[in-house]
Formats: sequence, C-alpha cells, structure tokens
Amino acid sequence: MMATIYTGGTIRTMTAPDATAQALLTDDRGRIAFVGSLDEARNRAQSMITVGGRVPQERDLAGACLMPGFIDSHSHFAGMGQRLTDADLAGCADFAEIGTRLKTFLAAHPLPTGGVLHGFNYDQNELAEGVHPDRHVLDTMLGDVPTVISHVSGHVIIVNTALLKLIGLDLDAEAPTGGVYGKDAEGKLNGYFAETPAIMPILMHPAVMPSQGVEDLADAIQNDYASHGITTCQDGATAPGYAERFVKLAEAHQLKLDLTCYPMMGQDLDAVFESVGSYASGGTSEGIQYLNHLRFGGVKLFVDGSPQARGAWLSEPYEPLPASAKANEPAGYRGAGILSDEAMRAFLDHALERGWKVMAHCNGDAASEQFLTQYTAAYRASSKPDKFDLRPVMVHCQLTRNDQYARMAAVHMIPSIFVSHCWFWGDAHIKNLGFARASRISAVHDALDYHLPFTFHTDSPIVPPDLIFAAWCAMTRVTKHGVQLDQAQCVGAWEAFSAITRNAAYQYGEEARKGTLEAGKLADLTILDADPLAASADKAEAAARIRELKVLETIKEGTTVWTA
Repeated sequence: MMATIYTGGTIRTMTAPDATAQALLTDDRGRIAFVGSLDEARNRAQSMITVGGRVPQERDLAGACLMPGFIDSHSHFAGMGQRLTDADLAGCADFAEIGTRLKTFLAAHPLPTGGVLHGFNYDQNELAEGVHPDRHVLDTMLGDVPTVISHVSGHVIIVNTALLKLIGLDLDAEAPTGGVYGKDAEGKLNGYFAETPAIMPILMHPAVMPSQGVEDLADAIQNDYASHGITTCQDGATAPGYAERFVKLAEAHQLKLDLTCYPMMGQDLDAVFESVGSYASGGTSEGIQYLNHLRFGGVKLFVDGSPQARGAWLSEPYEPLPASAKANEPAGYRGAGILSDEAMRAFLDHALERGWKVMAHCNGDAASEQFLTQYTAAYRASSKPDKFDLRPVMVHCQLTRNDQYARMAAVHMIPSIFVSHCWFWGDAHIKNLGFARASRISAVHDALDYHLPFTFHTDSPIVPPDLIFAAWCAMTRVTKHGVQLDQAQCVGAWEAFSAITRNAAYQYGEEARKGTLEAGKLADLTILDADPLAASADKAEAAARIRELKVLETIKEGTTVWTA
C-alpha cells in the first residue's frame, strides 16, 4: 500500500450530517493520517516523505464520493457459497418451475457419484400453489436424485425421499426439541424440516455437504461483499467444524476483508473458543483485535424462525392459511420459540460469565420478549465488571414492539434491523400478518426515537449483501408490489447511512477504528459514483438517487480490494 491523498470529490466523514472534507490522507500502514484541507494534507504528505522515503500519491476522485467502508452487521459468510454453487430458485412461479430449474441446473452441473442436488431461494409466498413443496413433489420431479432445497428465509428445507434414504432418516422419525418435522396424511415425514435443530443435522451430514467448501469460494465470496462497498463482514452462525476452517483460511492469508465469526448454539462453545486460540477476541471493545483479518467475537442464539416462512414467534396469531395448507398449523397458530426460558437463561448466564457478545435471532415480538426478558435477568445477576460493554444484538427485529425498544438501552442492547424485508417480503407479511402489523415491520424510527444505535443487515445469502439497498428500504418502506408501509417508520439518508457505518462500528465495539473518516482510524473506504447525503428538498428524489448509487471502488486498510 502507498500513502495517498484523496481529493477532487465529496468526502463524507460521517462524523456529523453535514461533515465533509476537502482531502483525506492515508499513510503506508493502512490508516487515515489526516482529514481536512487539501493544503494541509499536502503539507503533511511532505513530512511523510522524510519519514518514509516514498512520495504519497494524489488521487483525483473526479467528483465521486468517498465514505467509510460499509460494515455488514449480520450475514453468513459460509452460506454465501450458495449464491455461487446452488440452483437459484428465486422468483419461481410454481412447483413446475422449481422442477424445471433444478433439472436445467443438473444438466449443466452433473453430480459426482453420491452427490446431492442443492437448490436455494424458493419462496412459497410467490408460488401459485401458495404452500411449500414436499418430498412427493420433488420425487416426481427428480426421481432418485438426492435433492435438498432451502427456503429463502434459510429456516426451512425440503428434501426428497432419495435424500432421506441417503442419510438414513426413518420416515417415522420425530423432531428434536425446537425443530419441526412435517408429516403427511399417513403420519410419515413429508420432507419439510424447519428451524435450526431440525435442519442443521441434515445440512451438516457428510453426504449432504457441498463438494465446494468455503476454502474454495472465499475469494469469490469476499468479492461479492466488496462489490457492495463492504470492508467488514460476518459469519453470523458459525456451524460445527467451520471455526477450524476459518482459522485455516486466515493462516493461509486468504482473507482480505475483516471477518468476525459467531459460533452458533448447539455445540460445545467453550471448546470452539479454545480451539481457535489467538483468534478468539473478547466481546468487549478492550479485547477486540483481528489476526490475519479474522476474529471470533461472540456467540449466536436462535430464538425463533422467519415470518415469511410463518416460523416467527408472535404474541398474536398469524392470519389463517387456506384449508389446504393447514396441516402443520393448529388453530390460533403463533409460531413457537426454540428454547425454554430456563435453557435460554442458562445459555445467557454462561455467555456473560465468559464475556461473549450474544447475537440473538428474533423476528417475532414474542421472541423479542423472551430474549429481552432473559438477557435483562442474566445481566442484572452478573457480577462481571465489563458486562455493560458487551453490546448484545437483537438480530432482525421484524415485529419488535415500541415497548421492547424502550427497554433495550438499560442492558446496552442494539437492534440490528433486517429492513430489506419491507421490499422483499412486505407483501407476504400483509398476507401472513394483516396490514396493520405488516405495515410496521422493521420499525426503524421507533429505534431512532429511543436513541438506539440501530444497524441494518442483509442476512446474506438470504438477499444480496447490498447495504445501499437496505438504506433505500429504510427511507421508502415500499413493497415489491408497490404497497406503501407505515411511513412514520421511515428515516432519512443520514440515519440510514449511519446504520451501515458509524452505528455498525459501534455494534462491533470497533468505533475507535472504523465507521467514520478520522485520523488514526483504518483506511477502510468506499468510493461511490454520487453523494448519498447530498441535500434535497424532495424526499422522493433523494431516495431515487440512493437506489441508483453505484460502488466504484472498495479499499481495505489503504489497499484496493475491488473496482467496478
């Protein structure tokens, strides 16, 4: 890397809504050396020549906008491989199209002996049948080719009979606690599996694991993130066996973006943290450090499922399904939690004792209530002096209530809101929840009203890792079909871009070195073709401008890692 002066465009420091600079100087160690006037930047660059012996270069932004690198507040690095290797079923109109796409993919990508056909991104809300397919549907389409397809939420999988035989799962098997096994009219497994305790043993079975692993795909995955201006990314539910694989990636210097991993519940977490050695970096800001761009920063807790798959845990029932689709739903169905109160409290007590940040998946308001209640009790009972700095994260927050946001600050909890739901599943939520509840999903302004440092995420591979699009969703709250959701929950460009820069850095405990453009911080930068915070009296015009933004270049610690 080389010391560089950036000038000739808009430099948005994100230190205040109207804060800009004429120039930004980076040093040859990947840090920001100065932010301010061009004359002063040039003067400081001259002094750097004497110290380092190399002449800093000057970069003309040519009218572009320089901002802090975007920070991914929650996604699944390992899962991003799906976007590169599996049959994409997004937008399928019916069961027949699912079958056509799977067979077309299979013809283009023949399976090795003993291989499994993987598909992802189907959405029953968009299918003409209005329900999930089952193993009988897949059997008709794929015959004896072992097949598994994942719902767009990542919380449901459908497998065919051949796959059940491959892994030796009996048709009379019963679901583990917290998981769901669908049954057909004869009481046999119908191939529908929901929630982590049910789906992970299948997806992690050696016969089902994809042939290309995260080691093979790491560079392409990072390019996907970087193409959206992201310089810090996440593996938000590190599965058993993957911690060691990430360490090997880091040891081989294959990570060019910062990656924080959160090993998921259901495994010996103490053993995981012991196994990763120096890559275990405490949940508090005092202990945070990356080694070869990797750290393990806390643990992942699953509380419920997804609202679009009708697995989120609600305090009030879902809207009824058509009679043909009610096989797995009793009257007054509200979804369910994954853990008992006692099991969750034990998990949280241990996490606080060990100094682990907790990332908790909560979509429904009943899930939010359980996590908030149990974490508050564990927090109050803990005698750890640095517990206030752990900054636990409630992930997704689709139906988190106003009264729940009001209680978060007392335990330093941060809501990370999957605001892209407004566009991708707003219409499905209207069908599943009714307009009044659906209109308030991703209630960002409520979080703002309580002065919470909320963040946005994409949950990739659930949707592409496009945080600019998430910002647009927060500003507009419009569904795919053009329905306007509650406008009182909209926020402006400053709040939206704070969520993916300064607030996100705070969520990680890294505000001292990321999130704003200030001297001493890492030179993690993104260059956009236009200024997202440019003044505009017309909100619609401002939002339209943001939806058209393009990333031109992504820079990690002074080194360009992606260009358009």
